[in-house]
Amino acid sequence: MNFTHTTPSSTSMGLSSSDSAMLEMLVPGYTFISRILLSYLHIDLTLYLQQLVVLAVLGAALRYVSIYITGFFKEYLVSTAEIRLDDEIFNYFMYWISRQPHMKRTNRFVAGVKSNGYLSDSDDSDNDDNPDPTEGEWNEPGSTEGGESFDEYWAKVISRDKYKPLRFTPSQGRHIFWYKNRPLMLERQKEHTTNRYVLINERLYLSCLGRDASILRDVLNEAQQAYVERDGNRTIIYRGHRYYSGGSWNWTRCMARSPRPLSTVVLDPEQKQAFLDDIKEYLHPRTRRWYSNRGIPYRRGYLLHGPPGTGKTSLCFAAAGLLGLKLYLLNLNSKALDEDNLGSLFSDLPHRCIILLEDVDTAGITQSRGKTVAKATTEANGEVEIEEIDDVTAVDEVAKPDKADGISLSGLLNVIDGVAASEGRILVMTSNHPEKLDAALLRPGRVDMSIAFGYAGEAAIKELFTSIYITMEGDSPRKNGSRRQNTELVKNTNGSALIPNGVKKSPSQELLEQAEKEQQESFDALRSQIAVLATQFASVIPLNEFTAAEIQGYLLHHKNTPEKAIQGAEKWVQSVREKKKSREEKSV
Repeated sequence: MNFTHTTPSSTSMGLSSSDSAMLEMLVPGYTFISRILLSYLHIDLTLYLQQLVVLAVLGAALRYVSIYITGFFKEYLVSTAEIRLDDEIFNYFMYWISRQPHMKRTNRFVAGVKSNGYLSDSDDSDNDDNPDPTEGEWNEPGSTEGGESFDEYWAKVISRDKYKPLRFTPSQGRHIFWYKNRPLMLERQKEHTTNRYVLINERLYLSCLGRDASILRDVLNEAQQAYVERDGNRTIIYRGHRYYSGGSWNWTRCMARSPRPLSTVVLDPEQKQAFLDDIKEYLHPRTRRWYSNRGIPYRRGYLLHGPPGTGKTSLCFAAAGLLGLKLYLLNLNSKALDEDNLGSLFSDLPHRCIILLEDVDTAGITQSRGKTVAKATTEANGEVEIEEIDDVTAVDEVAKPDKADGISLSGLLNVIDGVAASEGRILVMTSNHPEKLDAALLRPGRVDMSIAFGYAGEAAIKELFTSIYITMEGDSPRKNGSRRQNTELVKNTNGSALIPNGVKKSPSQELLEQAEKEQQESFDALRSQIAVLATQFASVIPLNEFTAAEIQGYLLHHKNTPEKAIQGAEKWVQSVREKKKSREEKSV
C-alpha cells in the first residue's frame, strides 16, 4: 500500500523545520496531532492554521473582555458585603439564614447541630427554637390537667435529649435567595492555609444588584436583631480562651443565663444598694464627662472578698443581669496566658461591661511582696549571708525563680490602669484572702470599692429561709393555668376582658375577682407563716459560723418541708462542725 499521503503537510505548505518546531513549542503535541488527523481523517491542519490562530486570538480577547466586563459589573452595578469568620456578625447571619424558609428547599447545605461550627456558642445551650415539650403547665408531674407520672414525664425528657435540632446552612459556593422581593446572592468561600495552627479562614460575600446597598444592611440588621432577641433579658457570659495551642486569645460567648434576682444574694441590704448605686453613678453619662473634663481615666474597680460560698460571684452576676451588662470571665491562673494576650483581651472589651477576675489571690502574681524580702546566699567559705531586697524586679526573681510563663504583677497592673488600658469597663475581682494581695493592686484607681462578705448572720439566715420556701411566680403553674382558664371564660362570656366604668360586672367577673382576692389572702397568710418559721430556724442556726452556701445546701434537702428543716437543723450543725474539725486535724 502507498502511504505517501501520510507525510506531514508542513512540506506541502512550505513550512520549514524551524516553523514546525515553533508550532510544536507553542502547541505541544502539534506534530503528532497533525499526523494523526492527516492519516486517518485526511485533515491537513496547516490549511486551517490561520483560522486556528484567529480563533485563539479571539478566545483570548473574549476571555479578557469577559473578565473586564465582569469586574466592571461587580464594581459599578453590584453591591457586596463581606462577612469575616472572626466577627460576631458571622454568627448573627448564620443563625438568621439557618432559620429562613429557603434553606429547607436548597439541595446544597451544611448540616450540623450548630449554625456556626467554628467560633459560636452552642445553639442548643441557649434553647433557642428548641422549647422543652415536657416543660409547662399541662405536663407538670402530678398535675391534675396533665395527669402524668414522673416516669412518663422523665421518659419524654430523655427522648427529647437524645436528639438535637439540626441546623442547615449554605454550603461552599454561590446561592441565590429572595429577600423582600429582591434576589440576593450569597457566596461562601474557604481560604486554606499551609499553617496547621490556623483555623480555616472562611468568609461570606452577600451581594445584590444595584449600587444601593441598603437592602444588604437591612438583612444584616435583621440577622443581628433575630440573634439578640433570642437572648431576651438573659445575661450573656463570655470567656477568654484560645482554640488551639499557640493561637491567640479571644472572647468567646459561652452561655446565656437567666438573670439572678438581687434579692437572692445574701448580703447586707445597705452594702448591696451601695454597690449598685456606685455602678449606676459610674455608668451615668455625666460621670463620663466629669472624668474626661478632669483628665481622670474612666475606669472603675471593685474587690469582693470573703470566705468561699458567701455570694461574691453571685452578686456580680446579679448586678450584670439587673443592669443588662455582658459578663466577661478570665482565669489568670492559665500559664498559656501571657501579657500580650492579656492586653489584647482587655483592649477588645466593649465600653460597658463587667469583667470578672475570680480568686485573684490564687493566681500567684498578685501575692503581697511586703516591704523587704530576705535573700539567702552562700559564700565561698561556707557562711550564709542574708540580704534584704526592696527592688520589685528582684523580688519577683527571688519569689518565683522558675516562672517563665503566664503574666507578671506589673503586666496585670498595666492592663488594669496603664497608659494603654481600656476605659468604660467595670472590673470586679474576688478573693478569699485579701490580705495576700499586693498593696499596689488595691490602691484607689484600681480598686475603688471593697465589699466584705462574711458568714451568715440572723438577717441573712432568715432571708435564705424565706427565699427557699416562699411561693414565687412560676412555682405553681397549675394555679396559673386555672387563672388563665377563668380569664378566657370571662372573655368568652362577655366578649371582652375589660369592664367599662359604670357597667355592672358579670357573675363570672365577680367570681374571678373573688378568686384572686382569696389567692392574695392565702399568699399573705403563707408569707406570715414563713416569717415565723424563718425566725425559728434562725434561732437554731449559730450566727456568723456558716456561709450562705452551706445553709442553702442544707435547706435544699428539705425544699418542700420547712418544718423538717427546722427539726433537723441542730443535728446538721453538729455534723458540719465535726467535719470541719476533722479536716483541720488532718491538715495539721
